[in-house]
Amino acid sequence: MELRTYWAIIWRRLWLVALVFIVVALYVGYQYYHLRKTPGALTAYHSNVTLEIALQSTNNQDTSYADNLTISTDLADALANGPILTSHEFDSDVSQQIGKDTDEIAQRFGANADLGNWQDSGAIGSALSAVALHNLVTISVTWATPAGAWAIANAVGEVSANHIGHYINYVIGQNATGTPGKSEPAVSAQVISSATSPASGPGSASNKLNLLVLLLLVGLIIGIALAFLADYLDDRLHTKDEVRQLLHLPIYGEIPRPPAIGKSEPTRRSSSPVI
Repeated sequence: MELRTYWAIIWRRLWLVALVFIVVALYVGYQYYHLRKTPGALTAYHSNVTLEIALQSTNNQDTSYADNLTISTDLADALANGPILTSHEFDSDVSQQIGKDTDEIAQRFGANADLGNWQDSGAIGSALSAVALHNLVTISVTWATPAGAWAIANAVGEVSANHIGHYINYVIGQNATGTPGKSEPAVSAQVISSATSPASGPGSASNKLNLLVLLLLVGLIIGIALAFLADYLDDRLHTKDEVRQLLHLPIYGEIPRPPAIGKSEPTRRSSSPVI
């Protein structure tokens, strides 16, 4: 078939192509609207806070600097990769700390800043991730609003600095000899890089946009394929060329269509029965 023949088939069944495409487009539009209404689906905001994990020094400390650094590195790894950041207790304390920081947040983002669902400790836990490098821990927050991302990161730094020993639950006991009074230092955390300004980035469902565009293309292809299938199953003759190809006989004339109602002359050169 020539390209004109392909186009003629598509044009005859254009209603079918349009129907399939419109149905798919309505579904894609609904999904896109749902993504736009879901906080953090298409666009998310990120803020980081960096902590230094160390051991509190004491006068009767017997461990060397290298030992303390090794222990601090292990504790930092425990904070970054352990269950602390996703625990209900830690996340609840972060949520409560955000409530105490309302004045600071208002100064930075305004009185009615949108913090998102900051009272949900489970949502806070799922928004946290961390990476440890030696005794440094960088905690990242991914949140639906810029003010909420900064507020959570700032609260994580404050809670960690004030209560890290409680969460890690690490206090070295008596020394190896069991001599009383020589307890090793407790763990401490210091914020060395406060919460960064929130930066926008792709949301959790941003990759679905590409899938929706691809779905539109697939809908168009399916519509065209159905048009060709319907034309293949249709055994009627539509043009004189189809008659010539089927009967292998020349066409000597055509019977014109009758004039339309209200017109005095018949419409010429329109599709008409052939003889």
